[in-house]
Amino acid sequence: MDGLDGSGKSRFAAALGAALGAGGGAVSLLHVDDFRRPLDFAGLDPSSEAALYYDRYFDFAALGAALAAPPAADLVIVEGVMVLRAALPEDAALVVLEVSPAEARRRILERDQAKGRTTTEIAHRIDRRYFPAQARYRAAFDPQGRAQMVIDNDDWARPRLLRRNREGVAPDLAAAVDRLLRPSEGT
Repeated sequence: MDGLDGSGKSRFAAALGAALGAGGGAVSLLHVDDFRRPLDFAGLDPSSEAALYYDRYFDFAALGAALAAPPAADLVIVEGVMVLRAALPEDAALVVLEVSPAEARRRILERDQAKGRTTTEIAHRIDRRYFPAQARYRAAFDPQGRAQMVIDNDDWARPRLLRRNREGVAPDLAAAVDRLLRPSEGT
């Protein structure tokens, strides 16, 4: 599960895991955010800060090693930013969540203010780390082009399928995503 910061990856992946687990299989969820490295960004110019964030902030090798270990579950969902930078299994289906930059910014502000960060600090992170890293990642990896499914997640309550390539998508995954995309009764 890939997408911009603030696209709803964690929330959608948790719902997808629950939908898949309802069928009786064991589902494990790995978060790219659990593979962060402590870095000092103080005093860096915008270009250097963006490069340090992209190149070093996440330990994708450790994430790849965690994926290579024998799974304790029937299915592993990896969610987070820039997931194609990890060594994913060749048969992994890629789901990309799309949101507008304005909606992503709004969600990041809301999320990070709840963590006690100031609006100024959050805007700094968005403009000097998150969005520049996403632009670099999208140019290098083309996640939307490689995805088996692209979902518009601008509206939490009504995600919409934008594109699906049925090849490479297990039937149980496709069915679980379809259940999540259906609008709730009475809404």
